[in-house]
Amino acid sequence: MFSCFVGQPPSSVTAPDPVRGNLLGVVCSITWAFTLVALRHVERDHSRPGLGMSAVVIGNLFACVSAMPFAWPFPAAPTGEWATLVYLGTCQIGLAYVCLTAAIRHLPALEVSLLLLVEPVLNPVWTWVLRGEHPGTWTIVGGAIILTASALRSQHDARVATKVVVE
Repeated sequence: MFSCFVGQPPSSVTAPDPVRGNLLGVVCSITWAFTLVALRHVERDHSRPGLGMSAVVIGNLFACVSAMPFAWPFPAAPTGEWATLVYLGTCQIGLAYVCLTAAIRHLPALEVSLLLLVEPVLNPVWTWVLRGEHPGTWTIVGGAIILTASALRSQHDARVATKVVVE
């Protein structure tokens, strides 16, 4: 992840302050790590089922209320843009949290974090394809390292699981 923040990409319409964006990205990464550790902890406590999902809902409500002053007043946008936001909030975030809280008690923390890193690693690709924002060389290098590590880890785990089943 470090290499994603090394380069200094030029300012653009969609990224007017790349340094601030990179710093916010680092802060988000740290808070996401704490989120995963906390979710794993509460979901493994079988005496309080559903606590992880409750924490996710309350945390997202808190994030929404905290971000509202920065978003208000809402900008004028076509209906399609608002529909996209509703879809992303419902499916990409909501459904992803449902799946995450159901699976996190069964998977090792490293595997969960590597699988979850695939989405943010691909974000520069999506912004490049959809918005024309060009990722820097170091961002591409960092993303390639994370994707390679994820693939190698999955391949290793598959071999170990096969070996255990055979024995």
